Amino acid sequence: MVVFPTLVKTTFIKRPNRFILHVKREDTGEQIEAHLPDPGRLKELLIEQATIWVEYVDKSSRKTSWTAVLCETEEGHVVSLQTTIANKLAEAAIKKKRIPSLREWSIKKRECKVGSSRFDFLLQNDQDEELLLEVKSVTLARTGEGFFPDAPTARGARHVQELTELTEQGRYQTAILFVAQRSDIRSVAVETIIDPAFAQSINEANQANVQIVAVSTTLSKEKMDIRQEIPFII
Repeated sequence: MVVFPTLVKTTFIKRPNRFILHVKREDTGEQIEAHLPDPGRLKELLIEQATIWVEYVDKSSRKTSWTAVLCETEEGHVVSLQTTIANKLAEAAIKKKRIPSLREWSIKKRECKVGSSRFDFLLQNDQDEELLLEVKSVTLARTGEGFFPDAPTARGARHVQELTELTEQGRYQTAILFVAQRSDIRSVAVETIIDPAFAQSINEANQANVQIVAVSTTLSKEKMDIRQEIPFII
């Protein structure tokens, strides 16, 4: 579980670049600049007058004193804007055996480098077998179905291709975990129109027996946690 600090309600004004938001505080009317941890397109979220919840960060080394944490959709669903939370939730859920498809595995190492790539986790089971796990954050959704990615990701496709090759070589077992970072997602699929190359890499991974898992989350302005395993639709 991730517990959020005290958040300040703001209204979205504009996004001058991938990592910065201009927002207006609801309590004081002050316009502030906030760091955006999610570099994705987020076009369906960052719309005029969207509600953005931000956190004050007292660090002199930063250019901004605020970080965007959550967004609310027009339908009232809460969406996380922090991609790194997916890894934190995944780690906690694996340790507590809360993901059925990964229940036999324990975390051996974070940030495992294999060849020229670095994967999110190296897992190990009671038979000393090893599994490389890559975690993906899902924020794009339509009518309850989550989609990944929301922007072309050559790096993501490369990671999937490398997991496929490692599986075919028999060096490791491998898996990809999609974590829904919004409260309304009931299944996950690949966004084939936005990134056909990533979609192809997922299809090839599935055929090579790379395990593909998706989980939903409970999400509010106070906390976030993994709820349950949900279907991944090929």
